Amino acid sequence: MTHYSGLAEQEVEELLEELWTLDEQARHGRRDAVEGSKLPDPATVLDRLIARGYVRIEGDQIRMTDAGRTLAARQIRRHRLAEFLLAHVLAVRDETQINRTACVMEHVLSPEVTDSVCSFLGHPSHCPHGKPIPSGPCCRTFSTTIAPLVQPLDRLPVGTAARIVYIVPRDAELLTRLSSLGVLPSVTVRLQQARPATVLLIGETTLALDPAIASQIYVKRLTAP
Repeated sequence: MTHYSGLAEQEVEELLEELWTLDEQARHGRRDAVEGSKLPDPATVLDRLIARGYVRIEGDQIRMTDAGRTLAARQIRRHRLAEFLLAHVLAVRDETQINRTACVMEHVLSPEVTDSVCSFLGHPSHCPHGKPIPSGPCCRTFSTTIAPLVQPLDRLPVGTAARIVYIVPRDAELLTRLSSLGVLPSVTVRLQQARPATVLLIGETTLALDPAIASQIYVKRLTAP
């Protein structure tokens, strides 16, 4: 593949990714897609998408076909998984660097590596910004065939030590409450009890949590029970 053809294909993927994001906002206008794009010549790239059957034009609206949505979902999934990896596992704090690196990773990750990253992260459903991550084959089979390296705290065997990798609270205030209790990414915990309350040992402190809250804390197992 030449540099030009590689760049051209990357532009196709990037415009489909932008269309997916616009679709999440219920914005389907041609003007939204062209004027809001970060590409240097989005109109030409849009013509490529039409020629390939990735999108169709309905009046002034742009609609992705099934083939276009499949390719767009692949790119979105890779990008948002990369963001999760960078932000919550590698602890990168610079949002610009996270986005820039994720933009590169989304074009080079193979399907196999993407599934490995997803399994390592515990098959997260949302990116660090709260946007949904399209599921992949590994997400649909992990409950019976794949043991993720990162998993919810409530799935650990009692007596197991683990390091908190990230927290995905359903309640925005929950993250603040957990932080005040010392439940933070990179902290090592030991599961003392699973039911009826989830009891953790953090250093010399014993902490009891509702199991529903424990299911939102993702950890990497450190020792066998």
